[in-house]
Amino acid sequence: DGRMDRLAWDLGDPSGAIKPLSGTGNPPQHNLGANIPGLLEGGTSPAFEDFHPMKGPMTTQTLIDIIGKEPFHWRGDRDGLEEFNDAFMTLQGDDQVLTPQEMQEFEDFLATTHFPPNPFRNFDNTLPANLPLPGQFSNGRFFGSGGLAEGAPLPNGDAVRGLEIYRDQGNKLDSGNFTCVICHTLPTGAGTDSQFDGVSAFDPIPPGPMGERHLALVSVDGSTNRAIKVPQLRNQYDKTGFELTPGKPSLAGFGLLHDGSIDSISRFVSEPVFEVTSDQDVADLTALILAFSGGFDFAPPNPGPEPEAPGPPSQDVPAAVGKQDTINSAAKDVSLVNAMIALADAGDVDVIAKSLIAGDPRGWVYTGSGHFTGDRADEPAYPTASLIALAAPGNEVTFTVEPAGSGQRTGIDRDRDNLLNYDETRDLDPVTPGVQNPFDPASADSTGDNGQNTPDGIPDNFNDYDGDGVSNAAEFAAGTNPADDTDLPGVPVQSRWGLVLLIAMMIAGSMRVAIRARTKQTD
Repeated sequence: DGRMDRLAWDLGDPSGAIKPLSGTGNPPQHNLGANIPGLLEGGTSPAFEDFHPMKGPMTTQTLIDIIGKEPFHWRGDRDGLEEFNDAFMTLQGDDQVLTPQEMQEFEDFLATTHFPPNPFRNFDNTLPANLPLPGQFSNGRFFGSGGLAEGAPLPNGDAVRGLEIYRDQGNKLDSGNFTCVICHTLPTGAGTDSQFDGVSAFDPIPPGPMGERHLALVSVDGSTNRAIKVPQLRNQYDKTGFELTPGKPSLAGFGLLHDGSIDSISRFVSEPVFEVTSDQDVADLTALILAFSGGFDFAPPNPGPEPEAPGPPSQDVPAAVGKQDTINSAAKDVSLVNAMIALADAGDVDVIAKSLIAGDPRGWVYTGSGHFTGDRADEPAYPTASLIALAAPGNEVTFTVEPAGSGQRTGIDRDRDNLLNYDETRDLDPVTPGVQNPFDPASADSTGDNGQNTPDGIPDNFNDYDGDGVSNAAEFAAGTNPADDTDLPGVPVQSRWGLVLLIAMMIAGSMRVAIRARTKQTD
């Protein structure tokens, strides 16, 4: 899935060469400190150092939404994806690297990936103001001044206030020198792809020769490596479970930072370098970090007076995507359905519905103005109330939130050929070229003959494209493929493979018998 494996790998190479670190050129090879005072090359302590091949253990990073966020690796020592090509041989054991076309296809694929819905955000994707924080404990930093003892559970966190602390220029959290956002820009938490002009603005850096970007590197984060790419913060909630608090269970072996050495978000936020003033500050910042992915469309304007570094864009799926509400009575509370439709009206998501009419599986997609368009071309759009009116025990209507732009496919047109699912499974209009397999846009059949040269005499609404004795409509309802006669409703995949194996064994046995008989005749 392109995500991480919760492990740290030491891939240092004793025979490797030191790679020079350079902030020169136009565009610069490396964006060292984004030219921000206190972070820039030649003005930091410790100073930037070249990339040593013995880098120590580093945790696996996510591949989600990395294209356009170059350079890569924790240190930023790979200028672009192309520099990973040798890993197909040196790490994966292949006998050749990818061709330029294959590498471009790989990059194009990775560019489509999005971070999944954030489980800590509100339904409308806003930051939570009262988030429970199970598994996040106080480190006792404020115990002597009325705070919590070490190991005490943190109170609920307010991520909205956490964002204010994160951006507060009046109380710069990092040793009083920097706000969090000056390095960890919004909306990703990664470094800026620009450089400070020394006065009041940030100038964008043009892409490199392979289209790579130049997100900022720093040398002052306390790492054992003296050049670290500012890490993005969108998957920190996946790194929970490692816990070093005495008496608390630990469910993972690695946590935060490049080597996984900090066990929890709350302990990281409580580090002395951060000038938090209470356990509530820690809780609020922890809540923000847990809820970081999802974007910051609702963030307040730049608090000023210093400019915030602009961050690269983020590909996130809204928190509501995947949520469902099944209505089994027209009298059921439909407030969640109304909330789904409100998000769809705002253009944030799509909403689809599934139900039965006269025993036939049906689908609809919300198309605005309180109406759903169905999977049958000769029907008018359904008002939302009409769909809800279909609900009854045994005939539920299920509403689902989908990513924006995907509702047409998931709701009414599986293969995206502009011929609707209900019409395709029944070939309602054989005069017009139709597709009897709604899983395959290339399987055209305009005669209702199931692919034969002459009509088969079977009524169109009982078409059986693959001839397995199960109609298209029944297969579509079961989620099996009407073009695959081995894909049968009610037969688990394991059973199908078992059947294939049994048949293969029978064939092999028959061949052995035949071979023995032939051998005996020869003898």
